Amino acid sequence: MSLDRLKNTFRSFRERLLKDYRLSIYDNKNLTEVFASTVTKLSVWIILLFISLVSVSVTLILLFYTPLKRSIPGYPSRQMSELIQYNSVMVDSLQNEIKKRDNYLMKIQQIILGEIIEDTVANTEARIDKVEMEPMRNDSIFETLIEPAEFSGNTQHMEGINLSDIKFFAPVKGTVTNKFKASPGHFGTDIVSAKNSKIAAALDGTVIFAEWSISTGYVLQIQHQYNIITVYKHNSDVKVKQGDKVKAGDIVALMGNEGELSNGPHLHFELWHEGNPVNAEKYIKF
Repeated sequence: MSLDRLKNTFRSFRERLLKDYRLSIYDNKNLTEVFASTVTKLSVWIILLFISLVSVSVTLILLFYTPLKRSIPGYPSRQMSELIQYNSVMVDSLQNEIKKRDNYLMKIQQIILGEIIEDTVANTEARIDKVEMEPMRNDSIFETLIEPAEFSGNTQHMEGINLSDIKFFAPVKGTVTNKFKASPGHFGTDIVSAKNSKIAAALDGTVIFAEWSISTGYVLQIQHQYNIITVYKHNSDVKVKQGDKVKAGDIVALMGNEGELSNGPHLHFELWHEGNPVNAEKYIKF
């Protein structure tokens, strides 16, 4: 009995949905019929559902792909979004700095505990014309430890070299933002370029220092002929190690924003001659 009642209820509901109704539109002035159509409740519900779906879709598209989304209460403004992105980058950079500092402190601790083997002195022999010397008897013990030095040119020529006669290779091309000032203690030239720009050696030479420091990030020092030393600071990475021989133009580091004394990606380049800082802009076009 209940099954028959259920069938009758379903049949009655279907008949109501499919029952035809006449939809007419009349002119209000003369009451003439302008439009007439036969509809059912089912067709009306389908049309309303379709209109709702289209409305929701258009609204979502406008909110996701147009500035209208910023009018929603609680939605972050453009400035807030940029600030969030900037803070995210800064947090990532700080995490990298913390890792580098932890590594630096760990190395210091290992040195204090005597766990690190001391670096061997790199071979810094120079080129010199063959000079015949008769070693003293007391010095003969060093013959097996030290090889004769070789230098290109005599000592007098090296001490009196004119830097203008040397062709330097520009370590990087960019904009000079802070010039050489010996009196305030800024012994180098700051050159700004894109982050991770390739940094090249200014002359042929030997790497005498390639380490990371808290204040200046990765630092590179290269010893050249004629008692010339070039220094490269605030690098994001170094491509050479202590003792490596490099040629002018060889890639030795990547520009970065490393160290507490840096406020943006740049290279701090120093040129030293015979123990004195020199204005590199006089001899190198950056």
